[in-house]
Amino acid sequence: MRQLPPLSEPSFGFAQTPFGECCIVFSNDGICALIFPESKESAYADLDNRFPETDFRQDDAKAIRLARKIFEEGQKPLLNPIGTDFQLSIWRALQRIPAGKTATYAQIAEAIGRPKAVRAVGTAIGANPIAYLIPCHRVIRTDGGLGGFRWGLDCKKKMLDYEKKK
Repeated sequence: MRQLPPLSEPSFGFAQTPFGECCIVFSNDGICALIFPESKESAYADLDNRFPETDFRQDDAKAIRLARKIFEEGQKPLLNPIGTDFQLSIWRALQRIPAGKTATYAQIAEAIGRPKAVRAVGTAIGANPIAYLIPCHRVIRTDGGLGGFRWGLDCKKKMLDYEKKK
């Protein structure tokens, strides 16, 4: 198992968004995760899985402030994604897709100089820890289909529609 870097004052909290309740994980180093769990219990399980042996403090007030900045004010907070070098390269490529636009898995593979790595790109996109801010929802299949989305296709469609309206 890969060793995670230590987080400075790790915290998490729940907040409402245009796409339902989210759980935001943050530290002094930035946002480490933004997820849309089915329940608080599944959020806790996700945190245990992503950040084993990390002692978090719950701070819903700060999570609500962060959600307002992101979803109401359109601010882009500091991000601290934790992943392999390959995953980080994919997640950087996702951030170059303009809001309201989409790209295919093949286009992302091409963008990182690995055109034959489409399956690996899909796996890295699926492992994205920071939904919406690292916009994996903007990636679609080559045939134009939505493809998958960890938080459900309804959530993905809402995110795409939300961005097109802005």
